[in-house]
Amino acid sequence: MAKNIKYVYGELKFTIKEQFGHWYLDFYLLSGERQRGTTKLKATAENLKVIKRQVIPDIYEGLGKEPIGIEEEVKTWTLQDFADEFFELQKTQIRAHTLERNIMHYNNHIAPYFSKRELQSIAPLEIEKWQNQLLQKYKHLTVQKFRSILFSIYDKALHNDLVLKNPLEKVTAPKVQLNRPTTAINPFTETELAKIIENANGYMKNFIQFMVATGMRPGEIVALKWSDINFERKKIDVERTRIRSKQPKEIKDGSTKTDSSDRGIDMLTLAEEALLRQKELTGKYEYIFINQSKKPFYAHDIVGVNFDKILKKSGVEDRPLYNLRHTFASQLISKGADITWVSKMLGHKDVSITLKIYTKFIQEDDETRLKKIAKIDKFMVKFENNDDENIDK
Repeated sequence: MAKNIKYVYGELKFTIKEQFGHWYLDFYLLSGERQRGTTKLKATAENLKVIKRQVIPDIYEGLGKEPIGIEEEVKTWTLQDFADEFFELQKTQIRAHTLERNIMHYNNHIAPYFSKRELQSIAPLEIEKWQNQLLQKYKHLTVQKFRSILFSIYDKALHNDLVLKNPLEKVTAPKVQLNRPTTAINPFTETELAKIIENANGYMKNFIQFMVATGMRPGEIVALKWSDINFERKKIDVERTRIRSKQPKEIKDGSTKTDSSDRGIDMLTLAEEALLRQKELTGKYEYIFINQSKKPFYAHDIVGVNFDKILKKSGVEDRPLYNLRHTFASQLISKGADITWVSKMLGHKDVSITLKIYTKFIQEDDETRLKKIAKIDKFMVKFENNDDENIDK
């Protein structure tokens, strides 16, 4: 049974509320004065009919108006009501672990502020204040993620004619601050990689070398099992990624980022060397990379922390672990590797994505550039030599 019902009768709009087990009425007189109070009727379906068919018409007649027929009620949607519907629809539209993460963000960072509010009642000013409060605790990019969930909920409500506008359209999204560290693509040089490997040991040395030799995502690597490796065919099956679970210390694997991310990749020599060393450490376990307790990683966070320590020890500029993936792609492309092959290794949907991300970071020395020119020249159309002609005649 609805707890908050909008009901239009003639020129008046009533709100019928269930409170303390009884029906309450909330409405405005023709003079603009607001009236609120209990009907003293218990909150039952039968009494709801009595309110609509008797109590409200009596009030209307008491104001000097002629009673009219019963009009249809209008459901009042709170943000929570519609968010439930929104996430239910998304079950068939996005991956399960992505949906779980979005619901978690909604419950933790949106619901505490707005869940009980009516969709139409949340103003842009309140959205801006909400963003500013979050920015006191979280990075700009993180708040953008929370905002995008709320934006999508309102966008769906707008397309279903439940709101007249999306309040977030009038609020500027948090901008990334230029003076803070970002995840910008900044590949490691070969010299830097040599220093990093020199100062790494154990599974971290193997992890770093394997990542820079495959371009795999950190979450994909920690979810990799020995059963995914085929040394004979030199193939690696990438079928899952490690995702965060709501339950503490629960290992949870999900499908890869996109359909194209679910892939088989070639095992280069550097990757094979790293795996063979790692096999000596964890070959009898299910997962290739495990923590000091001989259990799978809950996430790749601790790997990132250890990587930061290695960078500091190596005297290499601090960059996220993810830049090893960027290093794999940018170095191969700059040295003339087949862009289609690189794109497949990375698990991109198509080559255009790979080019969009990496071509602006490619820098070639003259020797490499001249070799490419000579190679391309072989395919160019040939023209007859017309040097003997006097073109000034």
